[in-house]
This record gives sequence, C-alpha cells and structure tokens, in this order.
Amino acid sequence: MNKKLNVAVLFGGCSDEYSVSLHSAAGVLRALDPERYTVVKIGIDPQGDWFLTSASAAEIEADQWHTASDQRLRLTLARRNFELKDETGEAVDVDVFFPVLHGRNGEDGTLQGMFELFHIPFVGCDMDASLLGMDKALSHQLARQNGIEVSPFVVFAYSEIDLKRESLKRLHLPCFVKPARGGSSIGITKINTWEELDAACACAAKHDSRILIEEAVSGEEIGCSVLETPDGLVLGAVDRIHLNSDFFDYEEKYVDTHAQVECPAQLPDFVSEQMRRLARKLWEIHHCQGLVRVDCFLTPDQRILFNEINTLPGMTATSRYPRMMGQAGISFETILDTLIEEALRRGKNA
Repeated sequence: MNKKLNVAVLFGGCSDEYSVSLHSAAGVLRALDPERYTVVKIGIDPQGDWFLTSASAAEIEADQWHTASDQRLRLTLARRNFELKDETGEAVDVDVFFPVLHGRNGEDGTLQGMFELFHIPFVGCDMDASLLGMDKALSHQLARQNGIEVSPFVVFAYSEIDLKRESLKRLHLPCFVKPARGGSSIGITKINTWEELDAACACAAKHDSRILIEEAVSGEEIGCSVLETPDGLVLGAVDRIHLNSDFFDYEEKYVDTHAQVECPAQLPDFVSEQMRRLARKLWEIHHCQGLVRVDCFLTPDQRILFNEINTLPGMTATSRYPRMMGQAGISFETILDTLIEEALRRGKNA
C-alpha cells in the first residue's frame, strides 16, 4: 500500500480576509480524501503565529479552532533546509503545503516566495503570479499592454490624494474606489459624486496605502475558472452574477448571500468562448500555475472588460470555482487531487 501524503492545509492569517480563509479551509478539509492524505492542519492567527491544531472543519469554520492545547510551531529557515517543529522539538512532516489563505500575507506572493526560496512543494501560483493577481493596478496595466480591455483607472498613494484630485476628475462618474491590493471586495466604495471621494479613499486606505479608482462598467459580472492538469489547462463553465446591489460586494458574497450565480451562464456561444479565450490569455500573461478564477464585466453591447484574476479563489463546496469546474465534469475532490499532484510535480522540477 502506498504511503499517504502529508498535506499541510494552511488557513487564517494576518489579513482582512481571515474569516473567508476559514470557510475555504473547512471546504478543502471536508473534501480531501482520508485514504490518500494525512492532513496536517496549521492555523495562522491574526498576529501571524503558526499553530498545529486538531480542530474539526466545523470548528475552523466557526473560528473556534484555536485552543490552549494547540502547539505553537517553530520554523527553522536555511537554504534548502526548512524545518517545522512543534513545541517539544518534534519535526512536523509535510510533503506538500496547501495554502488556503486569502488576501495579504498569504495570497500576495509573500508566502509563495518563502516556499520557493526553500524549494518546498506548494499548491497554487508562484510568487510572481500571486503578486500580480493581488495588485489590481499592476494586473490591469499588464492586461492593457497585451491588448485586453480594462475600465479606465488611476492608481496613487493615499498620501498623494490632494495632488491627484484634479487629474482624477478626468474619469467619468460613477467610479469604484478600492484598495490597490486586496480581495473579497473589502474596502470598496462606489461613488457617484466627487464629494464622496475623500470618505471612499479613507475607507480603502484602511486596507492598503495605494488606492485604485476606476470607472464603473455598465453591465454584468461574468467569470471563468482555470485548472492546470498533466494534460494541459482545463477551463470550467462561464458563470454570471445577478446582483441585488450595485456590485458584488462583501455582504453579497458572504453575509446577505442573495446574489444569484448562474452557472453555466446562459450566454451566446461566442460570448462564452470569448470569455474562455480571455481567461486562457490572462493565465498565460500572468504566468499562473495550479488554479485561478478570472472575473470580467460583460457590457450591454457584449464587450468583455477584465476585472481581476484570483490566484486563490474561494474553495467551499458551493464557491464559484468548484461550481464552474463541476460543470466541466471535474469534482471538488478531483480538483484537490490535481492541485496536489501538480504541486509535487513542480517541486521535483524545482
């Protein structure tokens, strides 16, 4: 009988999206095959400390995972030598890391850079793609340079707001004001007058020192998932979001979840095919690995504008990514198996 793989699921973290990570981690833990994997559960608290925990998926989801019995982990870092030990000094054996972290300090390339430096197999995009995916300004600039349409935008440091005030008015209202680096629609405000600018920027600045302001796009939100397999890229079904509010904000996603996600989207074939081609192109120019979800806007005249690329999309059983892949005939369990296999393959070639 083959030895089980030791898969370390990382969750929590120093991020505004800490609670989102807990839900995704619970979804992953429930779907991992216990016949194939020995799961090592590692929670990162909001202060950044790592703990080995035996909490159940339900306890993690409810943010009741951290107890006095959890063992604080110690990391020993040296080139080609990464050691993870518990408080007794016993090594924690890990074959592959599965980060289920959203937002800063987990999805933005920081963690991925550490894994790469020490040649540690891990699931998902590398440092460069993760950084680009998190930084909306860089991602938009890259897309625009490659002929992909994006909504007009301006990016600046929050401290420069008075210097930028007049030039910003070249944008057409309404606009969205958002942290340049962030996710889960946290810190985003839609403004309809320039008198609302200061309050919106102050809200965004709570989450990032750089602010992105872009013209609102009239239309719908659509998306497409991408999974890397040994046989090449597999693209999931295109979905479409029917909103109850001005945009797919944090409340719509995670609290008052009445937004309807139509999957597969009932769109003309040429629109769905164009979205898939765009998702593949964005994967390539961002140099992605493992998985991504690409989100775009579809205008009334059926133009597609790029919105963002998510390098660690939500991973509950009902999240958009697994639903899209499910429509392509790939189960949640198969997604996880594929991601782990690809991580180990890349690790051998590092």
